[in-house]
Amino acid sequence: MLDMRIDSFLAVCKNKSYTKASKELSITQPAITQHIQSLERHYNCKFFEYSNRQLRFTAAGELFYKHILNAKANEQVIMQKLQEINNEKKTLKFAATLTIGEFTLPPILGEFMNTFKEYNITMYVDNTRTVLQMLENGEIYFALIEGLFNKADYETRLCKRAPFILVAPVTHHLVKKKPVLLDELKDETVIIREAGSGSREVLERGLFDKNHTLKDFKKTIEIGNVNVIKEMIKKEIGISFMYEDAVREEIKRGELAEITIQDFVIQREFNFIHLKNEIMRLEFDALFSFFKNSIN
Repeated sequence: MLDMRIDSFLAVCKNKSYTKASKELSITQPAITQHIQSLERHYNCKFFEYSNRQLRFTAAGELFYKHILNAKANEQVIMQKLQEINNEKKTLKFAATLTIGEFTLPPILGEFMNTFKEYNITMYVDNTRTVLQMLENGEIYFALIEGLFNKADYETRLCKRAPFILVAPVTHHLVKKKPVLLDELKDETVIIREAGSGSREVLERGLFDKNHTLKDFKKTIEIGNVNVIKEMIKKEIGISFMYEDAVREEIKRGELAEITIQDFVIQREFNFIHLKNEIMRLEFDALFSFFKNSIN
C-alpha cells in the first residue's frame, strides 16, 4: 500500500508547488515538506530543485515520478482484483483512441464480448492525450493507441500498421491526377483534427519531415469528430488526412475518394499498450492476441 508521502509527492509534481499541493490534499505545507524530505532521506537523493524561481524535477525526481506513477496505477488494479475474488464476473476497463474506437473496433466488438464473456467490460473512446492520462491514473487496464507516444513509458505491442491517407470529394480535380505532389496542396482547404489527437500529431510530424507545416495550406478548419469531417468532405468544404480504417467503407461505396500523394506516404502503428504489470500478464497476452488477429 502506497502511503501519504507518495500522494504528497505526486501532488507537488502535478502543481509544481508545495503550497498548491497542500491545498489540493487539505494538509499543511510543512506536512507536505516533511513527506518529501522523508522520501528523499529514504532514497538518499533530491527530487526537486528551484531554477529561476520555478520548482523542477532533478534527474532522480523525474525517474522516481515515472516509476511511482506506474506503481500507483497498479495499486488500483490490485484493489480491483482483490474485490473480484468472490465475484462471478471480473472487471475489464480499457480505452481506444478515436479512429480505432469509432471505426476499427465496432465490427469486432460482438466477437470480443463473446470471447471475454467472463468480464464486465467498459470501453472508453477519446483522443490520445486523454487515453494515456487515464492509463497513467489507473482508470483503465490497457489501451489501443493510434499514432505517436513515448513507448519507453509503457509495455507496447504492435497490432498493425495503418495507412494514413488524404481523402477528398470524388469530384476533386486531384483524385484522378497522377502523380500528385505535396506542394500541389498549397491552395487547398484542409480539415484537421483537434490538438491532442493522434491523427493531428501524425499529420504535423509528417509535414515537418517534409519541411512543411499546416500554415502552408491555404486554409485549415479544426474539427474534433471524424464523422463530421467526412460529411464536410462530401459537401466539398475541404479535404482531410485520416487513417484508412476511418474511411474505408465510404471509399468502397464511391462516396469519397483517396488522393495518392507521391512524396507523402505515411503509415502509423496501432498499438496495444499497458503499464508494466505482472498481475495481469496472462490476461494481457490473451487480449493482445485477440486484437492483433481480429483487426488485421
